[in-house]
Amino acid sequence: MVKDGRNGHNFVMEKTKHASESSPVVLAVDDDPAVLRVIEALLTRNGYLVKTASSGAEALKILSQIVPAVLILDVMMPEISGYDLCYLVKSEERLKKIPVIFLTARGAPQDFKTGQDVGGVIYMVKPFQPDRLVQVIQMVAPNPA
Repeated sequence: MVKDGRNGHNFVMEKTKHASESSPVVLAVDDDPAVLRVIEALLTRNGYLVKTASSGAEALKILSQIVPAVLILDVMMPEISGYDLCYLVKSEERLKKIPVIFLTARGAPQDFKTGQDVGGVIYMVKPFQPDRLVQVIQMVAPNPA
């Protein structure tokens, strides 16, 4: 706790963690570059190493090289939907234990059920609260050092 001498208010200074080579890797997949930039900046600032892909096909290429600590998927993407990508990931022995978070504009009850049926552990609807996304990732992935 730090005391601000000018007005007597107490406040907590939050340390910003920066990603390093030993940081947990998060793979974010979304066809909206703006969403990917927000996720990357947010999670990097919170100590995660972030890889991004703008399609399911690109994500599969990345997943052939790494096993991330967590996978964030949009549902509505060209080529391969987030649901299909999650199903593929959960079908592969090397990848099946990766926690999958759906982050999408689709928010109907059936969408939540489909996300769960294909192996997602969390389903979040856009627009999302940045702090909530960080909390969810901290629940399912190792915390950065």
